[in-house]
Amino acid sequence: MNELKAETIINAGIRIAEKNLTSAYIVKRGDEQAGAIFVKINTLDGFSKLFTRNIKYDLNNEKEIIEFADLYPQKRITTKEIDNRISREIEVDRDCWVVEIEDKNGFNAFEKLDC
Repeated sequence: MNELKAETIINAGIRIAEKNLTSAYIVKRGDEQAGAIFVKINTLDGFSKLFTRNIKYDLNNEKEIIEFADLYPQKRITTKEIDNRISREIEVDRDCWVVEIEDKNGFNAFEKLDC
């Protein structure tokens, strides 16, 4: 397997966000090769969403599939709670990346990646 570098994925997601006129920026820079990636979507109403990168392998097509899983799919979580979760993740994994997207509609540019 030839996994895409974390930094390449981050840059691609930020470009997609910018094309959609959405603010996106790196909050914490991680290991450029293989750091975990967390994407915080701030909906600017006191709530946020948090996604993390999952890598799956498609045996039929012999290729990696990168997905971003919602860590709280059935709940509305306050931005403060999300920030606390991110702080705990950073304590566990200093090499992780954190990207924040500000979009009142909750648009996640990373879901549009085709890697």
